[in-house]
Formats: sequence, C-alpha cells, structure tokens
Amino acid sequence: MHSASSQRKKIFITFTSLFYSASYRNATIENVSTENSATTNNDFRAACFHCGECCTIHQALVEEHEIQRIADYLGISFEKLVSECTDRRWPIKGKFLLRHSGESGCIFLTQHNKEFLCSIHTVKPHPCSDWEAALSRKECRRGLSKVWGLTVDESCEICGTEHDKKAFTEHMHSIKA
Repeated sequence: MHSASSQRKKIFITFTSLFYSASYRNATIENVSTENSATTNNDFRAACFHCGECCTIHQALVEEHEIQRIADYLGISFEKLVSECTDRRWPIKGKFLLRHSGESGCIFLTQHNKEFLCSIHTVKPHPCSDWEAALSRKECRRGLSKVWGLTVDESCEICGTEHDKKAFTEHMHSIKA
C-alpha cells in the first residue's frame, strides 16, 4: 500500500509530465499572430500579452542540456545555476524545475511597468518557448484582466472600456514592432 505522500508525488509527476508533453513543440511568441485565428481545437491564438501569468503559475521543467545553455548564456557554472535557480524538491535526476521567487513567479521573470519579460528569453527552455498564448487559456485571460482590466467573451472578443482596449492595442502594436 502506498503512503499518501508517495501517491501525491506520483500524481504530481504524472500531471507535470502530461502538462509538458502536451506543449506545442515549434510555437514561439514570435510566430504567433496578434490576430485571432482558429486552430484545430477551436482555440484562438494571440500574441503574448507579457502579463507574466504563465510564468507565475507554472514552473518550467528543464533538461540538463537546457540548464547548461542557460548557464553559458548567464556566464555562470552549471552547478551554480542548479544551486541558485532550480527547485531542489524536484525528485527526478537529469530534470530540473526552475525556481519561483515567492509569489513573483519564475526566477527569470522581470517586470517593466505593466510588462513582464523573461531575462533569459534568448535561451529560454522548451516549456517556455513551446507555450502558445491563447484567448481561451485561463492564464492569458487572468493576465489580461489583472494587467489591462479587460475580459474575453464567449466568442473570444476582448471586452472592456474603450480607453483600456486602446491602451492594450497600442501596447500590442509596440511589442510587435
């Protein structure tokens, strides 16, 4: 008979494996259009809002070669990056969870005014580069509401005051340029 703790760990590992294996392999923020376009699962993709919600809610599961690439980019040793930037509670050898800094999210997430940016964007690990922003994702909707005061209706139309929608549209155009 399994203990409750080992059962929770098994469920967590299974969930995490499913979450990251379901990622879209070739999608990046740069190749996702700012216009709504239907995908095969009736999802509406969108450019990243730079709200930081996905980086705050989820911990990226990173492989050794990605840790080395990030360490090289930062000019630090593999060991130092593992020691200072990964969650030591992760039980699987050769895989690492990027550490979160309190409620601020990923240790590499930085905020500039309303915009949240990745300080290792150039070498970000595959769970991060595979993430597709979408108006149907609860994380994107929560970020849109929290940062811009906007909501999304059932047809994936962005709703809010004209002022807030205009500010958001201007922001999206500025990051697309």
